[in-house]
Amino acid sequence: MRQRLFILAVAAILTACQGTTFRSAVPDYPIHLEINTRVGMFVSFVPGNPTSHVIVDAGGFHFNGITQPLTVMDAYGFAGTVVYIDNSGTYAAYDLCCPHCLLRDAPCCIDGMFAVCDSCYEQYDIYSGNGVPTRGVAQEPLKRYNCTYNTMSGIVYVTPR
Repeated sequence: MRQRLFILAVAAILTACQGTTFRSAVPDYPIHLEINTRVGMFVSFVPGNPTSHVIVDAGGFHFNGITQPLTVMDAYGFAGTVVYIDNSGTYAAYDLCCPHCLLRDAPCCIDGMFAVCDSCYEQYDIYSGNGVPTRGVAQEPLKRYNCTYNTMSGIVYVTPR
């Protein structure tokens, strides 16, 4: 009897977490960005430059007041994407759609260390590298994308999680 209880307990522990993977309310949309930090307008978008960010939307790549058009290979997510250098000096990427409002045509704006929704005024902490809400009623963080930096090529890659 003890052996059966032990086996049931182990089975329950091993299967308890299945199906609990977090799924963002923000719809899945294609995302594929490559930002070469060694050429053109992106030469100062380098690790160790906290709060530096690039916004990518239908209008192109926006950095330091300069806009560069998208290429055929670029995809920028649901409401646009911000690629941000957080407080640890590494790159993080978030969809600009507020998960509380879910408005594709009203992306969050970047205000220093925060992404702020102009519709519901929710504020999300992007400086800490997690995109969690810090003001308002939202329960969900910004949708995050994989963001990797190749030190050899100087390219930042943004892809789905």
